[in-house]
Amino acid sequence: MAAFNYRDLIRQVPPRSWQFYFQARGIALPEGADWTQEAASLHQPILQALEALHESQQNPIYTELRRVKALANQRGIQALSNAVPLGDAMLEDFEHHVSDAERALWALANWPQRFDIAEAFLRANAQVGGRSWRRLYLPPAQVLHCQPEDIDGLRKTLALAFTPKKGRPRACEIDVLTRHLDGGVQLDIRIEDNLQRSLEFGPDDCTIWRDVRPPLTMTVILYPANGVIDLLVPGGNSARKKLLAPLGQYVFRKPIVPIAVPQPMFLLNRLRQGVWPDEHSGLDLRDYGVGKARLSECRVSAIQPPACDFIIKPPGDKDSPDALECVRAKKTDVLMSQGFDILDAVVSLYFEPADGAKQHRVLHIRVKPTGIANLREMEEADVHLAEALLRALGVMQDPPTPVAADEPVADSEVL
Repeated sequence: MAAFNYRDLIRQVPPRSWQFYFQARGIALPEGADWTQEAASLHQPILQALEALHESQQNPIYTELRRVKALANQRGIQALSNAVPLGDAMLEDFEHHVSDAERALWALANWPQRFDIAEAFLRANAQVGGRSWRRLYLPPAQVLHCQPEDIDGLRKTLALAFTPKKGRPRACEIDVLTRHLDGGVQLDIRIEDNLQRSLEFGPDDCTIWRDVRPPLTMTVILYPANGVIDLLVPGGNSARKKLLAPLGQYVFRKPIVPIAVPQPMFLLNRLRQGVWPDEHSGLDLRDYGVGKARLSECRVSAIQPPACDFIIKPPGDKDSPDALECVRAKKTDVLMSQGFDILDAVVSLYFEPADGAKQHRVLHIRVKPTGIANLREMEEADVHLAEALLRALGVMQDPPTPVAADEPVADSEVL
């Protein structure tokens, strides 16, 4: 986890929004400082005011600022935009703000419930592509039934489905969140898990045991217009089957037979041949203003025991040798031969300076063999270039043939 730098957050938000936040939280500026003075001169008084807070107030304030920092980026603002319908007053306010940090702080101070919903969206988006994720398809134009009576029936059925045979009925909660921007509905499901005992310090600074009923969290994102279902369910196929049947009964009001389309595999071992496409690939990176491409980082794992991994990460400068050149210079070519598999890699593209700029732009493409990449974090033009490069290198494969969701899927296709 990256360290939280609240000093950087102070500089990103103009004093007008800090003034509103301070007044809402009952925080005063130090003596001698005034909100009417120059913006640059207020950074230090704002910092002093935060650091001078009593511990009882400082902890919740710093917690809020951490939450603001987590949403102070493009993905966070998209999550906030998903929490409200188009044309909402919050979105109109965003147009007058100068940074994503100011937008996030303004949303927390004025619409805390919407901020909570945006955090739920952001958590779900971060898990898409992870081990517990499965994307399913249904015929489009589905009708969803998410009224309280429908969700209550789903809640009771799931509670029974996840209750052990000789155990007491499990508790279950379901939050229905509308993704206004994406046109989807997100179901955040929490089911009581096995009872656990937690050792913690009590009020008298002595350790005590406390029984904890942790929740098993699952998320279902439904896109009725295009028939896509994103399942974020830990526990594998057995847990997904327990969820899909009640979901069809209460939300779709009909049995559902979704189609599972796993992510295409990335054949990373082909990166051993280099990351600049040859003349037969049909792609010339120079047409996109790219002056150099390098394998800037990779992790390789031994195929045969004893199991061991190596991380090859040369310096990040443009003129530094890439990972392939490093293993050749160190006479460790076996790392890039058949003895090791590449588990993940970073391909860096260095663009020539444009429009009189002195510095070049760098695009880092991180890929893993299960088809997970950082493509959705890029601009649209960079996504097209990255996909074209991965296909030209033979790394990205076409999606496999769709199969029924209840049919067995090869181990290499299961995320």
